[in-house]
Amino acid sequence: MTFKLPDFLTWSAFNGLRQKMSAPLVERFGAKHVVTEIDLPVIDRLQGAGIDVTADQIQVLDDGTLAYKGYRVLVYIRDVHAMGNRDSMPKYHFAHCRTLETMYRNQRSERYVVANSDSGLFQVNVMDGGVRPQQVRLQVCQNCLAHIRWKGFDMQAARPSRLSIVEQFKLTEFFVKYPRDLMSLRPGHSSDTAPINTYTDDWPEVSARTRSLRGYRCEKCSIFLAGVESKYLHVHHQNGQKHDNRDGNLEVLCVGCHADEPLHAHMKALPEYRAFIDRYRQ
Repeated sequence: MTFKLPDFLTWSAFNGLRQKMSAPLVERFGAKHVVTEIDLPVIDRLQGAGIDVTADQIQVLDDGTLAYKGYRVLVYIRDVHAMGNRDSMPKYHFAHCRTLETMYRNQRSERYVVANSDSGLFQVNVMDGGVRPQQVRLQVCQNCLAHIRWKGFDMQAARPSRLSIVEQFKLTEFFVKYPRDLMSLRPGHSSDTAPINTYTDDWPEVSARTRSLRGYRCEKCSIFLAGVESKYLHVHHQNGQKHDNRDGNLEVLCVGCHADEPLHAHMKALPEYRAFIDRYRQ
């Protein structure tokens, strides 16, 4: 957001006072009157009206949440064409979820704004014959909640259960677990104490149990793969740390969706991946 100083030389109150004081008008810098623009710090803009961004300016962190210039952010659509009820308004996103991926694929990402206020209020532009800025309370995207399994949120759960978590979701609580300021975070380990990034000894049991508890269904494309077909169903560590088997860090994915994850393209060379694609996606 930028602010332009007013042209005091055309301000009637200023000129009236100048005439009462008999103060001469100094040279007006010739024909080149300089207008000074004031750029607010990024954090102030994120806490205020937000910042217009393009897709390539948004970083996807290892935990699936979103960042902009060193700050974890929320992403939403600013321009709406009508003010309906809250359910009909656009949702805000905190993760690179299925909805956001679809919007990027449809080249609608230019309509997004990043912000990180925890008030739950977002500035939108209501387009109804003009542009009417307004602060509104938006709801969180359910696919984002599912992406990080916030408090066990599951898109396959009954609607009342899902809506209850949506209504109780608080950004103040979210930003405690996922701090805004990424620059202030310090690594939890040094080069001497960091655990080796390899699977734990009980990983086969953890993987089997996780797939069973989540119904042998891919959490991205929802394909059901049980029995002998479960060989195509993987358990993915969202933060990339293979030793971190916390339930919230585990995501059940078919091999097709797993290979689409960042830094997992090498999986597309596996015979297992080709067999899955030939069988289910042709």
